[in-house]
Amino acid sequence: MKTPTDTRPAVERAHPPKWLMPLINPVMRWLIDKGRFAGRLLLLEFDGRRSGRRFRIPVGYRYLDGRRVVLTNSGWRHNLEHGADISVVQGGTRMPVHAELDADPGAVAAVYDRIIGDIGWQRAGRQLGIRINVDRRPTRTELEDLARRSGLSVVWLDDAS
Repeated sequence: MKTPTDTRPAVERAHPPKWLMPLINPVMRWLIDKGRFAGRLLLLEFDGRRSGRRFRIPVGYRYLDGRRVVLTNSGWRHNLEHGADISVVQGGTRMPVHAELDADPGAVAAVYDRIIGDIGWQRAGRQLGIRINVDRRPTRTELEDLARRSGLSVVWLDDAS
């Protein structure tokens, strides 16, 4: 935790080692396709805006106000900047959704703050991919700072109508 001489921010992004993701992601894609982890993980499927490359990204998600939300600072998020109709695989079922990216630090901080309030700040680090370096719940200002520094965004996923 934070000490008076510590220069770490109150909250920072925590990533798994880069070398691990190419090993884990194919396994996660296969498991999600088979219907595993339906309540925690899903696959986002979309084509790159410029490259046309097909993306199949395993992501964690949560429900807020009846909407699925994904928290990320990964580069693939830029493909969703102006909204996009994409597919998700959840529980082994593929379905169309509309994805909206929100990169506003205040809005991102509000989502993080709400989820941290729901699950408790002690559990938030592991579940949200963040490291809390203070012995308390981070403030909204600290979460906004995290969003600005890390490029954190939220992706809202709404069922296609």
